[in-house]
Amino acid sequence: MKHRTHTDPGYHLPTDAHVELQALRDHLHLLAQLSTPEHQNADDLILPRAGLAHCFTHLADTAYHIVAAVTA
Repeated sequence: MKHRTHTDPGYHLPTDAHVELQALRDHLHLLAQLSTPEHQNADDLILPRAGLAHCFTHLADTAYHIVAAVTA
């Protein structure tokens, strides 16, 4: 992460961290869609608890990688 200079205010994420952050956002949107009550989206995929646990583990790992990239 670069700190601001006089000509470039703010902080900048490395490109890889930005891409991972976008993927994290998309994954959270997917989990939100999958967690809607079944009667609202009867044709949608139902995710079992083990699958949901895997998704949250993946999200935590992705968030860790982003933080590591930003603090490096």
